[in-house]
Amino acid sequence: MSAMKSAEVSKTFGINRPYEFPGRVLQKPSQTGISVFEDTSTASELEKSYTDLGIEISPEELDELKTFEDFLSLHIKPNAICDVQCMLLWAEWVRFYRREKKKVPELILEKEFRNLIINRFDLSIGEDGFRAYSYPGIKYVP
Repeated sequence: MSAMKSAEVSKTFGINRPYEFPGRVLQKPSQTGISVFEDTSTASELEKSYTDLGIEISPEELDELKTFEDFLSLHIKPNAICDVQCMLLWAEWVRFYRREKKKVPELILEKEFRNLIINRFDLSIGEDGFRAYSYPGIKYVP
């Protein structure tokens, strides 16, 4: 048996990868002289994808979807050796949304959240017998 080199471990398990911004970030001009950055990609891409499908979406729904995308890009990372409990991830989503918008989510509830996570990361829900249901292959980053 041979031991894996550190470069192979990093490549295999996603350790020490450089951070990438979740989308294109543009510098918005400011009258105060302080640089203000605005992420225009997520909202416009979401709106475009729904209008291309012929689905009408309200500004409130678009805002909730954008907040969900922000939650995923900030707090969910794929990792081959980790897993996270389903209810923990759901609770963190609700906490994140309440902190951002001062209300509870109306569009992405527990069932929708589970389906979005499963489809986005191509996962199946696992059960290990003592920690309840979990999403294998992702980790929550506080």
